[in-house]
Amino acid sequence: MNLPRYFIPHAATPPEPVQSDASEIAHVVDAFRLDSNHVLEPEWLVGLDALGGLHVVPASERGLLPAAARAQLTHHEVASGRTPRHIAASELFFFSIELVEHPADAEGFNDPVYLYGHLSGPWPGTSPQRVPGQLTVTRGDMLAGLTHGAADAFHYAQTPESATAPRGYVALLPGDRPDVIAQGQGLVLAWPSVPPELQMGNASNGPMVARMLHDVLTQLQEDAGANRGPEALARMELPVPSRAMAIAELELRGYEVKGDVAILRRQHPGLLTRMAEWLRAEKVKIPPEASAPAFLELARQALAALPGWPTEAERALRSRVRAGGGTPVVSAPRVTSPAPQRPLPPRAPPKPPRPSDWMQDFLNAHAAAHPEAAKPRLTRAKPSAPPPSARPGTPSWMEDFGARPRPAAPSAKTQREPSPPSAPGAAKKPDWMSDFED
Repeated sequence: MNLPRYFIPHAATPPEPVQSDASEIAHVVDAFRLDSNHVLEPEWLVGLDALGGLHVVPASERGLLPAAARAQLTHHEVASGRTPRHIAASELFFFSIELVEHPADAEGFNDPVYLYGHLSGPWPGTSPQRVPGQLTVTRGDMLAGLTHGAADAFHYAQTPESATAPRGYVALLPGDRPDVIAQGQGLVLAWPSVPPELQMGNASNGPMVARMLHDVLTQLQEDAGANRGPEALARMELPVPSRAMAIAELELRGYEVKGDVAILRRQHPGLLTRMAEWLRAEKVKIPPEASAPAFLELARQALAALPGWPTEAERALRSRVRAGGGTPVVSAPRVTSPAPQRPLPPRAPPKPPRPSDWMQDFLNAHAAAHPEAAKPRLTRAKPSAPPPSARPGTPSWMEDFGARPRPAAPSAKTQREPSPPSAPGAAKKPDWMSDFED
């Protein structure tokens, strides 16, 4: 398997063959036209099966799609109002982004970002394969890939779970050097993946895209502020992908939320002390919540201010793409104003998901190579809860869901030797009666 230069496969996992079958596609995620001298089929469809496996099939097999997948494709074609884009390449690789590592203590602005997931390809090919591993790109590559791909985002039908029409975003990323990309090789078509258990009738990935862009923009803003970077980056006002999760994290860190302001409480005794704390309390303004379109607009602004952008690789990559016909339907950015009362966090928040073993191998290797570096920021396919170290106790909002503090450990008086078993049929003695046996 001839892999892109910037992709590192997991050494302990052998590649597996990929068998694409249109009848197995549960969700369509992309459609494009491939300008290549090696294929006769000009238009291709990309889909996922029920387990998240990739399928790339010619559009001539449209009739073999299950009814639900065919309905998704029809809705996209009518709602988007445009024909598929053209990609000029002799080979394409497809990459599902399952975890993003944002290294801390970076040296510049357009620094590397590590993407973890499964790479499939090459297409067209007689024996495409699938292997997990790490794809290294830059912050600018991520921002540009998603912003340019937004015009061709896949349109899904409106669902009760989504406030706006859901979209499936893809990003064309450089997997090799500019001279190789200029020859139509090393192109990687990537999409932020959504675990099958979180899919609501489609494969839309707007929340994952919002989290990825938020984390990249946050890193850029922090570096610009610490290293006298561009003012446009340092002063950028960033929303949050989920205001409820932001409030929950602040409360777990000891903040008390009042409207759109969080105030740190140190729980010092005494009325005068607490009044003094109130006057000089550490206050944090809770940002408004925004969806993927708003973050995409911020990403465009950041790229305009990013030093040295566009790069040679970016120019080579965009020269391989030609827009389809029609006018793209672009969702207006949506920023939600803070509500007067604090919203409740999601019911029964899930435990922090752990990367699978092969991802942990890469994370451990990076940590060992830079033992003194700060802990990197991670963007997961599943939104994670705050780390255990930030949890001083059971926060008050958990009481709304029936959470109760753990019972105190038994005292020495109640820690006794177990009593002998009772005779059959005898009533069991209540524990409290042992207090009177002394």
